[in-house]
Amino acid sequence: MKIKGKVIYPGDVEGKVIKYNGNFSFLGGVDPKTGKINEDGRYIGGSIFVFDSSSGSTVGSYIIYGLRYYGHSPLAIICRKADETLVTGVSMAEIPTISDVDTDIFIDNDHIKINKDVIDLQVEEVEVVTSILYHQGEILILKRSDRVSTYKGKWAGVSGYKEDLEPEAAARREIEEETGIKNPELIRKGGFMYIRDGRRLWKIHLFLWKVEEKDIKIDWEHTEYRWIEPEKIKNFDTVPGLGKAIEKLLNS
Repeated sequence: MKIKGKVIYPGDVEGKVIKYNGNFSFLGGVDPKTGKINEDGRYIGGSIFVFDSSSGSTVGSYIIYGLRYYGHSPLAIICRKADETLVTGVSMAEIPTISDVDTDIFIDNDHIKINKDVIDLQVEEVEVVTSILYHQGEILILKRSDRVSTYKGKWAGVSGYKEDLEPEAAARREIEEETGIKNPELIRKGGFMYIRDGRRLWKIHLFLWKVEEKDIKIDWEHTEYRWIEPEKIKNFDTVPGLGKAIEKLLNS
């Protein structure tokens, strides 16, 4: 898989990922004399360090330079958003850095190559659709049966493989097959999001639909269904990323 980003500081490198989930501040976040993340003790020297976005004081630029000075700098940095502290710091330390990348694509120990603005990652990319059905303030969730190939017993939206269809057409097909509803009203297209599961990368196309009826006919893929208030999704054992998908669709 080839992933393009924005070059902050150029370079061609190859190495393993250390992933930090969330925003990262180099000031207070890492010890430049040891190269270890203060929160969990992981060593970022010689790695490709991945995090969502950078934040913190401008002193952070000197922390980044300090990592290089003490011999503990990362091989490269990949992030979703780069602030001025990061831009200045990686330029001083000459650390290849790419921003504007969806960091949900990566997990710890991924082996990747960076060539200018292109990241090469070996994963199995699978495209699926997920629809959230909405009726009078509630959303539909379905419990996956033991007969499906993935995430048995987990709660999900109306989901299925995109196959050779356009995402919206695939979503309509899955809604009819899994609920019996033929004419839902499309409220919103939510673009797509990525979820990693080992060597597999799910590319999930998101849709929000309004339906007029609550009674549905489930097929063999599910054992039961419920209509719930969206904020109660946290009380259910769901497929990965369902809460994030619901939030994205309802709040965008």
